[in-house]
This record gives sequence, C-alpha cells and structure tokens, in this order.
Amino acid sequence: MNYFPAAMAHPTRISALSLLLALPLDGLAGATVPQPPIPIPVSDRDPAPATAATTARSVGQLASITVNAYRPADRTMAATKTTTPVHETPQSVSVVTREEMDARGVQSVNDAVRYIAGVQSEASGIDSRVDDYTVRGFAVGSFTNDITLDGMKAPAGSQWNRPSFDAWGLERVEVLKGPSAVLYGQVAPGGLVNQVSKLPTEHAANQIQLSGGSFSQRGAAVDLGGKLSGDRVLYRLVGMYRDGNAQIRHTRLKRYMIAPSLTWKISDHTRLTLLAQLQRDQGGATFQFLPMVGTLKRGANGYMSNSTFIGEPEWNTYNRTQYSAGWMFEHRFSDHWTLQQSFRYTYVSSLYRSVVTSGGLAADGFTQKRRAVQGQGTSAGCTADTRLSGLFHTGSLNHEILVGIDWQNTHWTGLRQLASQAPNSINIYAPVYGGTAFSSSLKPQVSTRETDQQLGFYLQDQIALDHWRLTLGSRYDWATTDSLNRLKELTTRIQSHALTSRAGLLYLFDSGFAPYVSFAQSFQPPSSGAGQSYDGTVFKAVTGRQYEAGLKYQPQSVDGAITAAVYDLRQRNILGTDPDASHVCGTGTCMVQDGEGRIRGVELEGRLTPTDGLSLIGTWTRMQSVLLKSSYGNQGRTLPQVPKQMASSWADYTFQQGWLEGFAMAGGIRFVSATWGDSANSIRVPAYTLFDASLRLDLARFGWRGARLAVNGSNLANKRYVATCGSVASCYYGSGRNIMATLRYQW
Repeated sequence: MNYFPAAMAHPTRISALSLLLALPLDGLAGATVPQPPIPIPVSDRDPAPATAATTARSVGQLASITVNAYRPADRTMAATKTTTPVHETPQSVSVVTREEMDARGVQSVNDAVRYIAGVQSEASGIDSRVDDYTVRGFAVGSFTNDITLDGMKAPAGSQWNRPSFDAWGLERVEVLKGPSAVLYGQVAPGGLVNQVSKLPTEHAANQIQLSGGSFSQRGAAVDLGGKLSGDRVLYRLVGMYRDGNAQIRHTRLKRYMIAPSLTWKISDHTRLTLLAQLQRDQGGATFQFLPMVGTLKRGANGYMSNSTFIGEPEWNTYNRTQYSAGWMFEHRFSDHWTLQQSFRYTYVSSLYRSVVTSGGLAADGFTQKRRAVQGQGTSAGCTADTRLSGLFHTGSLNHEILVGIDWQNTHWTGLRQLASQAPNSINIYAPVYGGTAFSSSLKPQVSTRETDQQLGFYLQDQIALDHWRLTLGSRYDWATTDSLNRLKELTTRIQSHALTSRAGLLYLFDSGFAPYVSFAQSFQPPSSGAGQSYDGTVFKAVTGRQYEAGLKYQPQSVDGAITAAVYDLRQRNILGTDPDASHVCGTGTCMVQDGEGRIRGVELEGRLTPTDGLSLIGTWTRMQSVLLKSSYGNQGRTLPQVPKQMASSWADYTFQQGWLEGFAMAGGIRFVSATWGDSANSIRVPAYTLFDASLRLDLARFGWRGARLAVNGSNLANKRYVATCGSVASCYYGSGRNIMATLRYQW
C-alpha cells in the first residue's frame, strides 16, 4: 500500500516543508544534550510526584527554555490518568494549551482542534449547538455521547439535547488518538477529546477581555484567581458573555457562562477542589438541512450563499441551560501512593425549533419543500471516577500502578414533534418566509424516557526499565440501558458487558527519539436507536481495535516536538447511512448497522519554535478506509466522511526588536480532501482549502503594561464549501469568514 504518493496536494507539501525546515540537524545526527522534559504541573497542582519513569531517569539536569505559546505540553492526565510525560506514553497524543488557544484566537473546541493531525474539525458543517469533530475518521463529538470534561464523560441525552462547554472556561484540550476504552469505558474507536477546566492556581490569574467582530458579535470575559486565605485556600472565577448574529441570516447567538472553583489545601497531603459551572444559550441554530442541488450541484441560479436561511425566522430556536457541580479530591498517603476521586453532576435542558428541507429540490431548480420540527429534552447525570496510584519496584523494574472504578448514571427524556401541516415551499435563492401557521399541527414523532448506567473497573501498570517503557492495561465494563417509548408504552432493556485491553512499548533514546508500538480496544454499548435508526432498531454493541506504531522526537536544541504514527484501526458493527434517502432522522440521514470497517492511516505532526519569536505547526494525515463487510451491498467501498488526506500549517512570528517589537503576525492553511457522503459512495463531496490569520500587538510599548490587542480571522477567503452531504436533502455548509478583535488586559 502506497501511503506516500509522488504528487501530493499543495497544502500537504506546505505542511511537510514546515516541519522539515524546522527540524534541527543535531537531533537527526544523534547528538546527546542532557535535558529532561520541562515539568508542568497537572491542573496547576503542586509539582508532580515521581513516577516510575522519572524514577528511572537521572536527576540533577537543568533546562532553560524561553516560554512561548506553542510549546507542546509535557504532561497530560488524559492519556494515562497519571503524570507520565507525553513523550513517554506509547500512544499518539496532542495537546492544545491555553496559551496556544489565546494566540490563535480560539472561540470553540472546534477551533481548538483545527491544527491537529488526524482530526477533522466541524466535520458535519456549521452547527452552533455543539462541538462536532472526527478523530481518525470516527465521530467523537457531542452527538456520539463522547464529550469528556476533566476526564469524565458528559451525560447522554435525547436527539438535540447535548452539552457543549465554552472554550473560555478551558485550560487545555487533550486529544487521545485511537481506542481509549481501558481508562474511559464507552468511547469511539477513533479517539477521545478531553476538555480540561480552568482551576485555581497558586499564582494570580487575573484578566479581562472585550471582543467584537463579524455579524455584530460582541462580548466580554473575565478570568480571576489566586490566594483567598493564606496558602491554604485558592479560588478562580471564570465568566463570559457573548451576543450577536451568526453567519446564517435571521439567527442570533447569545451565551453567558460562569464557572467558580475553590481549592482547599486541607493538609500538606490532602486537597479538595470544588467546581461548578452555569451556561445558558439563547437564540437560534446555524444548523440547516440544505438540498444537494444548489449546494453540491448547481441549481437554476447556481449555488446558494453560505449565509442563506431557508427556515422560518420565527421558528428558529435553540435555547439550552446547562449547569454542573462537583469535586476533585486528592490524598497522598506517601510520596509514592495517592488516592484521587472526581465527581460531577450535570444537568442539561433544551428547546429546539427549526424548519428544514423535505425531500430534494423541485425540478425547477429553485423550489424547496419544507417540514417543521420541534425537540425538547432534559438530561441529568452523575459520574464518578475513583483511582489509586502507586509506585513500587520488583527487582530492576519500576512500576506505576493505577487501579480505578468509574460509574455513571444518567436519566434523560426527549420529545421530537413534527408539524402535520407543512410550511410553505421556499425559493432557495430568494427566500420569502411564510410564518408559523403550522405550529398548531405539531404531533409527536418520538417520545423517550431513558436511564443509562455504566460501571467499569480498570487496571494499568506502567513499567520502566532503563530506557524501556511498557504500558499494560485492562478494563471490564457493565452497561445497562432502560428505555421507554412513551408513544407505544414499550419498554426496552439492553444489557451489555465487555473486556477491553491495551498494551504499548516505547524506547527512549538519549537523542530525543522515542519509537513505540501499541495495541488498544474500544467498546460502545448499543443504544435504543431513537434518533439514529428510522424504525427505532436496537443496534448491537460497536467494538474496535487498533494496532499502531509511531515515533516521537523532542529536539535538544529547540523547543518543540514532532510525532509520526501509522495505524490499522477496525470497527465491527459499524454504523452506515440508511440506503433509503427518504428516511430522515432529526439532524441528518438515518443510520443502519452495516458490518465491519477498516481505516489505515499515517499521521505527521509537529510544533516547533526554531528561533526566538518564530513558532510553527505542521500536520499531515493520510487515511485509507474500506467497508470490509456489508449487509447492504457496500462491501469494498470507502467509509463515508473519511477524507484520504488532510493537512494544515500555521506559522506565528513575533518581532523581537526595532520599531515593530511586540507585534506578531500569524497565518495558517487547512486542507481536507474529497470524501464520500454516503456508504454507497454515490455522493462525492469535493475537497476544500481554508486560510486563517492572526495579528497581535503588545501594548506595553505604549505604556499599557499587560494589555494586548489581537485580530483573528478564519476562512479569510469566505470560501463556500460543503462539509458533508448524506442525501438529496441533507447537505451542510461549513463556516464562512469570521473575524474577531479582542482587547485583553492581564495583571
């Protein structure tokens, strides 16, 4: 199989060139310059305790590196739930730090993961309601119940009632690539995106920010924290407010969020952090079903604008209230044994109203029939994760053992209604709206009450011997779903269980290279099918497994990291698109269970600062997907929504002296190759290339110490592109041009 074709797309060459130009030759030559990873406390705790890996390393080494926004995170709790450095973890892991998010002007988690290999951001088009992305070809966003905050799954919900956490409240975003079921249970095989909350810090973290930009958007945000009472009590208060219009006409987006947290150092060995969040969304939704003709294919008057609204202004609502409260507890019995527990209660309720397409465009090439829907739902869930970690030795082997149990219980209800009186048809090029007379004809389509329970026990052992690092893990899960179809008074109970495992072996060279191999499994229990299958069919459990080999490199002479990985990822009982195009399930094409799929891929990613003021990001992804088994005649076809190639590059330069000192400019390019929109490979979605940019100015030179002005823009060319398309009546545009200016003051 040829993963490296002789001629690659232009953005691919740009990405690879960015990495090669920044790659220091001394590392390739095997030069040895003693320098340990930079210790970064996890979640701003006290300096991380010794691990099995650090016990095996020599001590007394020093490092002095200038701080920059694009430094790869040295540690992440998500990959192993311990403080093991990323460089010593036999798995592909990417972390977007708070500093990088600020430098790139990130406004959502979708924005945060744009420059990560193997990740397709906004995979299902513009959707202000949720964060929706894929990792290694598989959806892991809100609609797959894979949202993870602080290492714990967010609760499931009905079709449109899903949580979404504002990026301003996050300290970093961690992307684990490949199956991570051993530590997290029910997750997609492609990977996991863990969002990490801002928590109290030892040092004051005080800043305010004002913003304004495209579509009359304006907002304000605060981030305050520090010591509240001596050294024993720390606090943090994060809040934001945003209001304005959206790219889609007749759509207003309003959000406010407040997230207080408090850390109490009960003793030198015990601490408790209490944290809460309230977030409220009001207005409409940017998500639209669009006809294939007029978006993917030319209609009577060419293509629709990416800002056209074909719903009803008075029936465009997405109001959501979500709040959560919980704790993080830690007690160190000694320097080597620690008990931790995390707990969170989350509540989400929403109201969604929309008028969307009904069938394909009429033969005249501009008239579209429509239907009106309404969805209401609530979800309340508790989740807890308790784990004991410890260090011990067996002969010359250093062990870091982790034993844990996690539990989740969610109760949710959902009602989906359809208006029996159809709204007026509309001209997609010159829409004239007809009002909401249909609202009195709403009738229930789906009404569900469900309880989801999950319990998992997991065990992990990280073994260090000289330069070798071996990770072994296993987990057993029990999952139960009790679902009531309230329209038919039909109760369904689904019980499932699974044993999953993973293993990885890594070797640390003194030159900074670390090759590794790994194996991992995933498990997703079946759901009741409401909102996924047309007839409410109960799907079987979806399982996955992956073999991966990779190489990590930490240069000795510059700040940064480069990773490369190849993998074989398979999923059984895979979900494919319903072959009947007339079957529509709320937010998209209905799904059917369709055999076994395989994705083989290559990823290259680097974050480097080769010289003071210059930082580079480069990524390249190549995936070859195939449906190995199919119940609907699609065997041998490419999996839908899996691009063969993706690439991205970002360069950021800050002037270090002269009259431009303190001024920074950055630019980026993102490329996604063509995809198939359906399992039958009958709908081809073209490739697209997008351009981003950023300008920043440190106002200290004008006497305003701590102040910074920034302007960030995405999709600068305002390219109209289709993110995906599943049928003649369900195509989705991606986000157009968005420019935002921010003024920040920090003290």
